[in-house]
Amino acid sequence: MPSEQIQDIALSEIELVPLLRKTIDEEKLAGLTQSIREVGLLYPPRLTRRGEKYLPADGYHRIVALMKLGRKSIPAFVEDEPLGEGDMIRKGLIANSHRVENTPLEKAEAIARLMELTGWNASTVAEKLGFSNATVSRLLSLLQLPEPIRERVHRGDIPLSAACELARVEDGPTQAALATEVASGRLTRDALSGSLKSLKKGAPATAAANAGPSRVTAKLGSGRAVTVVGESIDLEAFIEALEEVLTKARKARTQGIEVGTFAKMLRDQAG
Repeated sequence: MPSEQIQDIALSEIELVPLLRKTIDEEKLAGLTQSIREVGLLYPPRLTRRGEKYLPADGYHRIVALMKLGRKSIPAFVEDEPLGEGDMIRKGLIANSHRVENTPLEKAEAIARLMELTGWNASTVAEKLGFSNATVSRLLSLLQLPEPIRERVHRGDIPLSAACELARVEDGPTQAALATEVASGRLTRDALSGSLKSLKKGAPATAAANAGPSRVTAKLGSGRAVTVVGESIDLEAFIEALEEVLTKARKARTQGIEVGTFAKMLRDQAG
């Protein structure tokens, strides 16, 4: 079995052949780039030689991130013996399967502890970790849930998107009942959102009066503006809508899709 060692490899000598990737996740790449800028590269990628070049068997996004940062080289594991394409795919798949991400609740608790230790606010934590402000806000909202529901989120019975919706429910019994419906699979995230809107419509007039506007327009200068339309838009909902569009737009850009076609795709998906 070939051995490996860490070497400092010039990025100009690496040929980006995405064996396991059809597109780059631009949102994750932006977060990874920010993370490397803040704390450096923690996990070297895995390379193999092919002629005068190196090919990535693992760590494609990390390599691209360092290129975006203007770095000239990268520390990497380099196989002593060149790998064939089959071996590269096998090692790449194994590397991916060995990664066990923290659950959303684990991330939330870790972020809260980091804020406690450093005195950073949520915005600073987002910057330091390479997360969006909305992501940090959604994760921290999980800590508002009672322990039984948090445990279901931790086990994966309740997805993050639904858990964030549940965190907005102030009535304990209603929250618990909705959580049970979601965990059992009888209530989807979209159906949950609809149920919460129905509850809001039946709320007292004072609560309705405090609801957010249904249309928010942000003027950006140079004649540009972004408008979000929905029911009771608060700042969190506004950010979430913008991030959803941004993620889809970045993916469309990697596929060479023009803005007109992209807008039509969004209309078709919505309706």
